[in-house]
Amino acid sequence: MLFLLVYAGVRVDGAMGRSAGIRQFDRTAAPDRKNWSSSRRLAYQTSLSASAGPVIAVLRVPSVDLEVPLYADTSELHLNRGVGLIEHMAAPGHGGNLGIAGHRDGYFRGLAGVRAGDGIEVRTRTARYSYRVAFIAVVAARDARLLRPTETMVVTLVTCFPFYFVGHAPQRFVVRGVLISSETTRP
Repeated sequence: MLFLLVYAGVRVDGAMGRSAGIRQFDRTAAPDRKNWSSSRRLAYQTSLSASAGPVIAVLRVPSVDLEVPLYADTSELHLNRGVGLIEHMAAPGHGGNLGIAGHRDGYFRGLAGVRAGDGIEVRTRTARYSYRVAFIAVVAARDARLLRPTETMVVTLVTCFPFYFVGHAPQRFVVRGVLISSETTRP
């Protein structure tokens, strides 16, 4: 009987721990919006009343205090609420070029402070991928060379540039990180 009680206690404790981990994963810190444009702040606030898709990962760039939910696409709702996977690019943990887009006047405005060598982390429910910034580039808006598939695991963060440009930006700011480690985490 004692064995059954201990076993049941361990199972309940494990289930509660997994539930807490999932809730924590779904809840990222409220964004610091002081550097955001007023229209982006309004779009973010409005997005909170709509039902968004599930968060598939959390993107962190500690050097610029960035922590943002990652959604499966770049719909306007998802880009107002966080950042999104670029269509036809790798998903977290699937190898190749993981492409992530975000608005320059919202979450990704902080990328202006990123430097080569900084860390980037992508955390899914079951794994954590750590990258090191290899290079930063400014390219023409139509230049998609850095979005091509790669043989190695990399992350490519893309936003419009210049950061404080009014209207449709003529360029893209691209941060490329190379995988330095990955680990399985408990859901």
